[in-house]
Amino acid sequence: MEINNEINDVLATYTQLIYEKAENALIGDLLIDKHDSYEVKIVLDSYPSHIPTVYETEGRIPNKTDRHIYSDTGSCCITTRAKGQILLKTKVNSLKKVIEMLIIPYFQNNSYYEINKEYFADEYSHNFMGVIEGYQDILGTNNNFAICRLINDRLNKGKLKIKDQCYCGSNLLLKKCNRGKHDQCYRQFKLIDKQTLATDLEYFESYFNLILESDPKSY
Repeated sequence: MEINNEINDVLATYTQLIYEKAENALIGDLLIDKHDSYEVKIVLDSYPSHIPTVYETEGRIPNKTDRHIYSDTGSCCITTRAKGQILLKTKVNSLKKVIEMLIIPYFQNNSYYEINKEYFADEYSHNFMGVIEGYQDILGTNNNFAICRLINDRLNKGKLKIKDQCYCGSNLLLKKCNRGKHDQCYRQFKLIDKQTLATDLEYFESYFNLILESDPKSY
């Protein structure tokens, strides 16, 4: 579906949103259930390559990382960039679905927090640890060294085959590791573009540097 058709589809469903061409953004009141809504700005500059940049414009959500707001930009932390790319190429294949499956649940989770002082849905950590946890989720392993190595290999045009050893370090073939689930994980991992991988690799390097500073014997 072309972007103009996607925008019109959203406007027909979410009638309190308008499209501002000059800002390339959907702006207005987003209803998240019968009794709750948020004033939002959904900037489409990065879409469909990446999840749109979302802002809550009424100041309802404090500009704090522990409230899942990027403190430097004030935008909402909907999901990691890598996971967003995978979702856009698999399950979330329209702007309307982005709103239904990602943006509205984000705000519903915030409304739950306002009442209960905790989030009802699992959330990644803040800053670079959230990026790392995202890759752990994508690849089904907590072996950060193996993930870092896999990203680096991918950036250097490396590609695993089903009869290669699995990236997780199990010494099993990729097609058999974790009952074949790691092969499926790797197929999703390949949907992430190399620019995103290169940026995220720096987060892993920061993580390892912190470990080295706190415990030089850990390597």
